[in-house]
Amino acid sequence: MTVLGCAGSSYDEALRLPCSSYLLESSEIALLLDCGFGTFDSYVLHAPTTRIDAIFLSHAHGDHVGDLEAFMNATDLWRHQPRLITSEKTMSLIVREPDSLPEGTLTLVGDGTHVEFARFEMDFSLTTHQMPTLAACVSIGGRRVVYSADTGPTWSIPPSFVGAELAIVECTLETRDESSSLFHLDAGETGKMVRDLRAPRAMISHIPPLESGIGRLAIARDVAPNVNFFLATTGLQVKLI
Repeated sequence: MTVLGCAGSSYDEALRLPCSSYLLESSEIALLLDCGFGTFDSYVLHAPTTRIDAIFLSHAHGDHVGDLEAFMNATDLWRHQPRLITSEKTMSLIVREPDSLPEGTLTLVGDGTHVEFARFEMDFSLTTHQMPTLAACVSIGGRRVVYSADTGPTWSIPPSFVGAELAIVECTLETRDESSSLFHLDAGETGKMVRDLRAPRAMISHIPPLESGIGRLAIARDVAPNVNFFLATTGLQVKLI
């Protein structure tokens, strides 16, 4: 797994920190989880020889789909043809005429959907966010990865997501107060979610620009001391063994 971007909630034009995007690879397949602002340049820098088989889009916010057009137009980065995996609602918000896409480009999924492709499988669950958003559990190369995408603390984790080797979980807030969004997690809620997922390793991501993840990391570790927590950073590579 290579982090192409992990900044959350907004794209800072001055800092130019790439937003959410995570590249999962085995010897036979490459799947991109989201492609927020700044992630195409990050792909060129950190994974220039990787040929992508599919892009999963969790939802239509720009920090998750902002560079989609760049990826779709770069025909040489695809192993075969462009393929998108997403919900009908997300497509309706980002593509004016989804029916005009070439045959085989689009796979529509939703809450509770299970799909099997030639070399990977995915399960999907609707999270609690401002717009319809899907979390995903990916089985690839004999390993499983859970990607929470954006969610509030009331997301109901499906049994099929439990026990994955790695959880990629957002942590937009450090600590919640009465003005905090109900559509994102704080560090304690992130720790509880990972504990409920029973994942041995968890990557904390989606931290807003100019905010530190150190405090978030400490809080999450206190809640789930048996989990190996670490912070997402652009360019970070994690081997799933």
